Amino acid sequence: MSKKKGIIGSTLQLTVAVLFIKVLGLAKKSIIAAVCGATAETDAFFIASEVIVALCTVFFSSISISLLSMHTNRLLKEGRDASNNLINAVLKIFIPIAFVITIIFVSFSDEISRILAPSYEGAQLQDLSSYIRIIAIVFVFSCYYQIINVVLETDKRFLPGKGQAFFQNLFVIVSALLFYPKMGISALLWAFVLAGFIQCIQITWNARNCFKFKLKTSDEIANIKMLISLAGPLIVGNAIYEINDIVDKQISSGLGHGGVSVLSYGASINEIVTSLIVTSLSTVLFSHYATWIAEGKIEKVGDNLQQSLEYLFVIIMPIMVMCFVGGDLIVGVLYGRGSFSTEAISRTNGVVIGYAAGFFFQAARATIVKVYYAFQDTKTPMINGAISVGVNVVLSITLSKFLGVTGIALATSISMLVVTALLLPGVKKYTPSFSMKSSITDGLKILLASGIVWLTAALIKTTLQGDIYLQFVIMGTYIVLAYAALIMLLRVKCINRIIKRFKGAR
Repeated sequence: MSKKKGIIGSTLQLTVAVLFIKVLGLAKKSIIAAVCGATAETDAFFIASEVIVALCTVFFSSISISLLSMHTNRLLKEGRDASNNLINAVLKIFIPIAFVITIIFVSFSDEISRILAPSYEGAQLQDLSSYIRIIAIVFVFSCYYQIINVVLETDKRFLPGKGQAFFQNLFVIVSALLFYPKMGISALLWAFVLAGFIQCIQITWNARNCFKFKLKTSDEIANIKMLISLAGPLIVGNAIYEINDIVDKQISSGLGHGGVSVLSYGASINEIVTSLIVTSLSTVLFSHYATWIAEGKIEKVGDNLQQSLEYLFVIIMPIMVMCFVGGDLIVGVLYGRGSFSTEAISRTNGVVIGYAAGFFFQAARATIVKVYYAFQDTKTPMINGAISVGVNVVLSITLSKFLGVTGIALATSISMLVVTALLLPGVKKYTPSFSMKSSITDGLKILLASGIVWLTAALIKTTLQGDIYLQFVIMGTYIVLAYAALIMLLRVKCINRIIKRFKGAR
């Protein structure tokens, strides 16, 4: 294995990369909004692209999560040749499965379109069906790169795995600017396909020194069965969780043209917060958790989880305040141009606020489930995901009647609060040292600081006029500086740990 990097150093490195990718992703959504607007065609595009990407995550990210623990154990105990044999065997099983899934989606695209958007008829239904046929091959590309990326993450090399998002964002931007006028929405979908292919080439190149392809592999039937038994509940759990997103799109597709697009534009702001903070941290933590468990350092997992949740709370609260107070400024800066109307800005702002209410709970759940996965418990997250869907479906249907797309976003946040609270007690079964009692005082201080900043920022905003970019900078600067000053004044203990760890990571 390559030389181990510290969690803070690896997380910072990955955070910078994810930040760049997410900024590029926001630029992508901004350009789509300006060039294409929020229309029936963009609704179909977002349903096809985002649902297929979500399903790729359900199937193949689930396999890679279960495979990482197995691969780590194999590498530590038997060496590189044995671990390579396992990866090759997994590829031989799951690449054909990915092709079968692709064929199913191509062959039954009409039926799948009716399930995803039951309110669609005529030309809009045909558009969605054709979009699904174009992008279906992404299943194969995703399967390949997720499995190869396991080798890199075992070696604590996390950046190459983020390449697909980079290529997707870049290629879609180019397609929207250069090819959309002639080819329409299909140009954006072909950009997704090309991005998947390029990512496979990139991940293969980065793994060339630690992974070798083998035409013949020794018997891995027992391990493949174990992988399937571990990944099965995780696939079901992730599928149940992703149903949240599919249900949200189904409901929003019935709220008039542009409903799905507005929800997607608002969700992109939610994603940059949760992905920037959570993806970086949880990706690094999961790899380390698997290693610590293999080495028998169980107490280290619990202590690290507690500190991680504290850090997440500190970092997320000012971002949440900014979304609550200045969500309209954020939407205006990102999307307020070209074909994006004032009504679309207002509706998207509601979505931003709805998702912002659940920022911390989404982050906490994504971090906590990594502990379960590291201990190869995939059933508990599966049950938890089922509860999440049940709560989300009921609330989305109910709240959307009164709040429109804002209600759909708010329902997601409430469901995340419920399932995060349900996950916490079970962590102690695996890590008895884990406890959040010592964090209560700091948590109350952070809430107090956030409340003060929220109220004062809201007052300041009523006095601001003129250029929206200047207003955005003023509000953002005030919220960050005021929040930082207050948590220092209130002597929040975990801040001292953050400062020390940052100094140690240099």
